[in-house]
Amino acid sequence: MSNPLVSKKWLLARMYEPHMVIADCRFQLGAPEAGRAAYAESHIPGAIYLDLESDLSAPVAEHGGRHPLPDPEVLAKRLSQVGISNDSVVVAYDDQGGMNASRLWMLLRWLGHDQVYIMDEGFSAWQQDGYPVTAEQQVVIPSSFQPALHDELIADVNYVRSAIGNPDVLLVDSRESPRYLGQTEPIDAKAGHIPSAINAFWKNNLDDTGKWAPEEQRRAGLSEVINALDAGLEVIVYCGSGVSACPNIVALHSLGYFNVRLYAGSWSDWISYPDNPVATGRE
Repeated sequence: MSNPLVSKKWLLARMYEPHMVIADCRFQLGAPEAGRAAYAESHIPGAIYLDLESDLSAPVAEHGGRHPLPDPEVLAKRLSQVGISNDSVVVAYDDQGGMNASRLWMLLRWLGHDQVYIMDEGFSAWQQDGYPVTAEQQVVIPSSFQPALHDELIADVNYVRSAIGNPDVLLVDSRESPRYLGQTEPIDAKAGHIPSAINAFWKNNLDDTGKWAPEEQRRAGLSEVINALDAGLEVIVYCGSGVSACPNIVALHSLGYFNVRLYAGSWSDWISYPDNPVATGRE
């Protein structure tokens, strides 16, 4: 199954299969305990909880951005603790348009695990449709996850520096337009974008209800990126901290495009180096 997106009905039909692990990835920036509290109140039966900052990111340091790429061995240990093995089929969900679920999807693929999917829509839609929910947290039987890194899926700051102005590489900024243009910056210390990057806001992959949009809309929103990939270019996607870039990568995969790297540290890592150039306005 190459499409990373699965429906609520697909998950409902398979949620009790022995190799299935459902991962609740709800998280709110600025309210770091809200996701875990929401999980404790109600979640899909059998789901485990993975926290964006404590589980799916390394501790913040001078470089690496606001959500640094976790140490692969530390992440693999955590995945083992919550019952994810190399044989598991993982389905992630959140209530943030797939942003945090996509982060887990990306990290698992980086660790060499391809049997990972994202539930279309989110927990609220699951609940509103009358699908089963619970506050019960079942006992998790630890497993063993052995990582096999695919470093070709990740770009670091040096790789991105070499990509600026390279005609064989397209840099894609996934943030909303005012942040890309440098008109406003509500989170990070500097406004603007990496020179030569184009803008493709990640929420363009969603429809008005927050559900993943039909294929034609995803394709239209990423048309400039798709044209570059069709021409044989490599694509590097980034955002503010390496989280909201992931839905763009998911969307490209859902359309059959795989030659894409994540700049894991993203803008918040880029500006932690004073000599890195910053651009504003449209490219």
